[in-house]
Amino acid sequence: MFRFLPLSKAMSVLWRGFLWGYNRAVQGKGWLGAGLLFGVAFGIRLIGIGWGLPNAQHHFSYHPDEWLVLAVSYFNLNPYAGDWLPHFYNYGSLPLYLWSIWLHWLAAIGLLPALPDNADALQIAEWRAAAHWWARILVALMSSSTALVVARTMARMASERAGWVAGLAMAFAPAFVIHSHFQTVDGPTIFFVALALWSSVALFDTARPTRTLMWGAVWAGCAAGCKYNAGLVLLAPLISFWLRAHGERHPFVRTMACAAGAFGIATGVFLLVCPGAWAEPKAFWRDFRYELLHVQRGHGEIFTRTGSGWLFHIRPNLTIGFGALPLLISVLGWLMVGIRRREATGILIASLAYFALIGSAEVRFLRYTFPLYPMLALGLGWLVPAGLLWRHSFLSRGAAIASLFALVWQLGWTAALTACMLRPDPREQAIRWFEAHVPAGCTVAFPTVPWFYTPPFYPDTGELRWQDRLQLMYVARSPYRLIALAPPEWDVSALQRVQPDYVVISDFEERDVKRIGRADYRAFMAVIQRDYRLVRVFRNDPRPLAHADALPHDLLYICPAIWVYATR
Repeated sequence: MFRFLPLSKAMSVLWRGFLWGYNRAVQGKGWLGAGLLFGVAFGIRLIGIGWGLPNAQHHFSYHPDEWLVLAVSYFNLNPYAGDWLPHFYNYGSLPLYLWSIWLHWLAAIGLLPALPDNADALQIAEWRAAAHWWARILVALMSSSTALVVARTMARMASERAGWVAGLAMAFAPAFVIHSHFQTVDGPTIFFVALALWSSVALFDTARPTRTLMWGAVWAGCAAGCKYNAGLVLLAPLISFWLRAHGERHPFVRTMACAAGAFGIATGVFLLVCPGAWAEPKAFWRDFRYELLHVQRGHGEIFTRTGSGWLFHIRPNLTIGFGALPLLISVLGWLMVGIRRREATGILIASLAYFALIGSAEVRFLRYTFPLYPMLALGLGWLVPAGLLWRHSFLSRGAAIASLFALVWQLGWTAALTACMLRPDPREQAIRWFEAHVPAGCTVAFPTVPWFYTPPFYPDTGELRWQDRLQLMYVARSPYRLIALAPPEWDVSALQRVQPDYVVISDFEERDVKRIGRADYRAFMAVIQRDYRLVRVFRNDPRPLAHADALPHDLLYICPAIWVYATR
């Protein structure tokens, strides 16, 4: 036991230093604290913001969703010109409007260069890179603001110090930081979720609870307008309003009328920010139904035989995405303190309802857990007492030190993952190796149709439709003879018929079919093992903390692995 005393003493000193700096720089100056927290969150998200942007080698982002989102938000939409219908409803429309307003404004003032008339492929790629970069800046701004909202929510329930810890937990959450680098809908969604949760807490001490409830409904409608199932956050302000009304013995009819009004406002806001639901009902329900069936049926082999969805979201999604130690400490915070606080009841119930919903689906991407992060960040804040921590009991000091450990844990994982975005990408390493070691004219084959995960042997591997990627591959000007041994995927007969000089495989293609032992994959790899030898492996693991093989699927974007096999 005594050998741990120096570590405990060191952590106590660190915590005292943290609180001393907080007291000197922040306490009593809310604007300074907010600016400092926002600066930390935004600064972290700026590191690596240019990851995977299109260039002369690959004309599309390495994130597969970004080009589709950019095309819809910039070319389908232009609110300044009256173009309000995106004609695409797999996602809610609000983030698309935000990007459209932002990008067209930047183009109008000259910060986003105009796309030249009759632009060639490289000019279009350069424009895409600039547009993605600016769109990512908006996502980073909104996700950084989420940390502020979470901090103020915690401070309202507990103390400024507790708010600071909760805000930092949101700022440092590893997967949320990484996905804040992408032009995707997750960052805007969590911003509005956090605002709705803040409203649910503000309901308890405001002089105008009905108005606060309606604002909570507005934010819930915006959250649903970003990601449909995020509308469940409306439960938080509704439950808080009911608890306050019950405590003050308001008439039941009045309480129900206010709740119905809040539901109506949330619905109205959703219809306002996603007008396709009424202006293009056929297209809206087509895409909405597609997404509904998609999450029910699964996403290829990615989540096949992964057991319970709820357990899968806990491990690996939350243990890696939010952090294993922070997750444990957050749960302890809620069990020890949070569940006793009436103003936190709505947050807890809404979050558990959302967890129950996503756990019942067959599609279990890590990013689906992001709406749980504000609640988990608040859990860390619950363990921070309001007073000077080193003067409190041993239990208080231990809880505070545990929260500090959790933040350090998150920051370490965030640093390791962000470093992956700064190092040379394995796809580009593979291309450079081929250029240096493989003579022109050799045959290079792929087990599936090349996509974003494939080394850019030709610049159009990021095209949306596989038919387009296949056609562009065969007409590409490449020093190698490129062949897709698909469709169908993992076609052993095509491999034996073509007998390529090299076979290039990505972990995106292999990981899940290998895990479930798919028969066509086993037959394909049996021939590879017999007739080929592994000559190079290109990796970008988040060292020293983990091997990329242990990461959830949607963290592999930044650290894929590439295997190169050569004929014997």
